Amino acid sequence: MSYPPPPAAPPPGPPLGATPERMPGTTKGAVVLLWIMFGLGICGGGASLVGYFTLTALEDTGDVILPDSYMLFLIASIVQVLIWTVLRGVFAVQISKRKSSARMGAIILEAVGVALSLLSYLFTPEIEVTGQSAGSSAAGAIAGAAIGLAIAGIMIGLLSTADSKRWCNQ
Repeated sequence: MSYPPPPAAPPPGPPLGATPERMPGTTKGAVVLLWIMFGLGICGGGASLVGYFTLTALEDTGDVILPDSYMLFLIASIVQVLIWTVLRGVFAVQISKRKSSARMGAIILEAVGVALSLLSYLFTPEIEVTGQSAGSSAAGAIAGAAIGLAIAGIMIGLLSTADSKRWCNQ
């Protein structure tokens, strides 16, 4: 009578006392920045929605004169912020799980975001506000955009390092 062969031995685990490789500092920094941008995206998306409803109310009273294309532009911007926010959270989790596609996705997302920011700066229609100065809000918007562009550039740089690539490709 023949017996079936014994089952194969499981593959050897890591040596005793070995610890799993730690995430490189550059990758960890990029993940932290993704979470910061995730939080800022939630705040920015909420503020954009409030701004949309405020502008609509001010336009109805005649305090603000908006070009016809502005509200469509604002809605597209709000949708883009919400999509970027969700994707940043997803990429932060996936990079922590060593997914190479998430690293590349985050790099592409931020590069596209930088390009869209620059395009929106060039093509955003002007708003005429009656009875008050809009200079301080415009300066705040430019400062916020500059900070976002700087963080995106840093994130792209951190995720493009050899350590980040090695971490995510394993």
